[in-house]
Amino acid sequence: MFTLPHTGMQVPDTRIRVTSLKEVDLGTGIAWSAVVRAGKTKLGTVSNSGRGGPTDFNATTDAAQRRTAAFVAACRDRDGAPMDTENVMETLTEEYEWARDIAKAEKKGRYVVRYADEHGMPGHYEFSLSRGITPPDYAPALKATVRLKLPEGAVRADLWMGPELGWVEIRRPADTTNE
Repeated sequence: MFTLPHTGMQVPDTRIRVTSLKEVDLGTGIAWSAVVRAGKTKLGTVSNSGRGGPTDFNATTDAAQRRTAAFVAACRDRDGAPMDTENVMETLTEEYEWARDIAKAEKKGRYVVRYADEHGMPGHYEFSLSRGITPPDYAPALKATVRLKLPEGAVRADLWMGPELGWVEIRRPADTTNE
């Protein structure tokens, strides 16, 4: 089993992944569709209408459906629990989004911090360092995180430190509810 770097999902085969994503903001949600491939072979598409409904996977062939079902049956979440098709497809899409967003940020010489608020709602932002320090020079970025102000309500934050180290927790804001 392999652990994916951005979501922690455990997969039996890293060749099965989302390779493209299209999104449309509906004003009340984001509708999206993504292509799922095994290497260069298209297995199908995954989509969500953005209106609170399920995420659906539509295989290109019966063989693609069987291969995807076997893949899903072997996948585990970050805690080792089995996952259903909907959760696997959403997590593969999230993995794709993180990789895409990090690549864009690093191309601009910026670092990426992801965070979650007290309700588990995720967010992320980018920052840069002066004097031409850019990824993949991650050590100065880690040192600089002590000066970063986390968004209000953030209860956890991680810095992307590249494929070798992955996401590194940079801090948890102190609990101020009892002050």
